Amino acid sequence: MKRVFAILSLALMAVLTGCTQKGFLSPDANSPKDLAYSKTLDSIDSIIDNFCYYNFNDSIILPALEFYKENNSRHNLFMQARCHYLLGVLQFGENHVSEKAAKNLVEALKILDENFDNSDDFETFQETSLQRSKIHYVISKIAFNFSNGSGCKRFAMLGLDCATQAHDTAWMARSCSNLGIIYERMGKAGEGDTAYMYCDQGMRLADADRYPLERAYLENTYANCLRHSHQYDSAIYHFNMAKSLINNDVLLYHKTFLEEAFVYYQKHDYPTAIAELEVAFQTTDHNIRNQSAAGLADCWEKVGDTIKAAPYLSILRISNEKEIVQRHHNTNAMPLLNAYLQSLDKPDKSTNIVWLIAVVAIAMTAIAAVYYWWKKRHLNTIKDKDYEALRLKGRAIFSDRHNNKMERIRNEFNTAYPDALAKLSAAHPDLSDTELDICILSFFSFRLKETADIMHLKENTVAKYRTAIKKKVQTDDLEKIFH
Repeated sequence: MKRVFAILSLALMAVLTGCTQKGFLSPDANSPKDLAYSKTLDSIDSIIDNFCYYNFNDSIILPALEFYKENNSRHNLFMQARCHYLLGVLQFGENHVSEKAAKNLVEALKILDENFDNSDDFETFQETSLQRSKIHYVISKIAFNFSNGSGCKRFAMLGLDCATQAHDTAWMARSCSNLGIIYERMGKAGEGDTAYMYCDQGMRLADADRYPLERAYLENTYANCLRHSHQYDSAIYHFNMAKSLINNDVLLYHKTFLEEAFVYYQKHDYPTAIAELEVAFQTTDHNIRNQSAAGLADCWEKVGDTIKAAPYLSILRISNEKEIVQRHHNTNAMPLLNAYLQSLDKPDKSTNIVWLIAVVAIAMTAIAAVYYWWKKRHLNTIKDKDYEALRLKGRAIFSDRHNNKMERIRNEFNTAYPDALAKLSAAHPDLSDTELDICILSFFSFRLKETADIMHLKENTVAKYRTAIKKKVQTDDLEKIFH
């Protein structure tokens, strides 16, 4: 009975725990304010996902952030990270290189890193991974605007990893297109294939029916890869595919017209380039607007109409002056992002200890292995530095006219080194007694003819024995066989 009660108690605890974990990201039903703020943030987030975030201001989100800072529950911490993310996106959308945007985005990542990890339940892990992917995506855009290639690639790759962990196909495709354009624009020479690879990977994920916007972004990226490799006709085809998949109220629409105009400009089709640029110029994005103005001024000058080029040159001059001031006030954006990347590279102390123990263990094992190999190879028996005296004794026996020279030399050797012959025989049991005697005579430095005389054998027979011994013991110097 007690066992049944214990099982039922554990089951009830598991159900209660599962319910608590599953619903921690959802708004609190008992808090109308939380519900209202959550719906507002959801609506802003969905609009941002469609690249339309230039008509918002942070006054909508700041009250929500203050509300969620009242306590640090799991739900509130996640919502704080969302608020910081949305603030960062809006600030970035306003001027593209905002230091405030970088601060908010890094703060969002820190909240997620410190409070949510891989040990969370699956639903929580998916939600936080998707949030990280979005943050990394925007940060990579900031790094792109500062032409910081390494930071740009690193954040874009983190975004793809997080989107993959979240199993979110749309953001996986968007991250692939982001990496494609990064490698195409900022990659080193020879990295064009990497850009094509990410575009291809993204296109296999995002079909045009389920993910039209993501597919449009990929088509645009792929077209840019083709444009920069001078495949203009193919590039125009994919730019048109991108335009057919998006509405005219999104940023990508104007961006596509701008980049397709560059293709016509490179083909010297200036009238068509002007028509494309005039569409792109209608955007609210100051970056695209500036590039469109520059393109229009250049194209009108190419066709010889300086009067129509003049207004665009004036717009461009004023905009450039503003941008110089703006960039001056945003120079701290990249140090903030690079500092966060450096914090990711700092190894954990516990991990260092584990690695140290592993390295020491491997080193000790290697030393022991080398020692035993050396001991087996060289037997480690001849330690007497005065063994030359023994060799002189051997010479004396050889010069003596008495018989039994081999037996007397063997006795002298065994007296000096009683274990040497046994160890050699144990290490190489395939050595015969005759071969062991030849090893002893080799140690005494007897030449071939002398060895044959001592052992009463023919010289060619001794030579064959020596060759056989060298193969068995795997050495070329028989004199050092006992060393």
